[in-house]
Amino acid sequence: MSLFTSKGNILYRNTEIIQNAHEGVEIDYYFMARRFGGSKYEITLRLWTVIVDSKGNTYCMYTNHNGHYSSWKKVILDRMQLHLFKIGVDKLQTKRLVREFEIEKEGHLIPWDYRVEGNRIGIDGSDEVYLRKDRFTYI
Repeated sequence: MSLFTSKGNILYRNTEIIQNAHEGVEIDYYFMARRFGGSKYEITLRLWTVIVDSKGNTYCMYTNHNGHYSSWKKVILDRMQLHLFKIGVDKLQTKRLVREFEIEKEGHLIPWDYRVEGNRIGIDGSDEVYLRKDRFTYI
C-alpha cells in the first residue's frame, strides 16, 4: 500500500489564492502516526500543513494516508508542495520553500486522537485550525 495516496477527503480551510506570495509565506506541518492493522511496516498518517501569508491569512490542509512508513518524509514534502500550489504560490518559490524545509518528528508529531474523524479540520475533532504561533512571525 502506498503512503503517497491520500485516503478520504482532503479538507481545506481558506482556499483563496494568495495575491502577494512574493511578500512572504511561512509554512508549518504537524502529524499523527500509528501502526495500521497490527503491521510492523504499515502506518496511518494524519497530516496537517499550515501556511500563513505576510498579511496573517491562514491556510490549512488536512490529509489522511495509509501505507509503508519508509516514505513518510517524502509524503509530507509532497503535501506541502501541493498545498502551496493550491493557494497560488508560484513553482519557483514553492521549490525554494520546500527545498529549505527539513522534515523531522521532533516538535511536529502530536499524540494520536480518535476524535479526528469526518469533515472537521481540527486536531481534536473541532473545526478550529491548530496554530503553533511560535512557528510564525506573520501572526
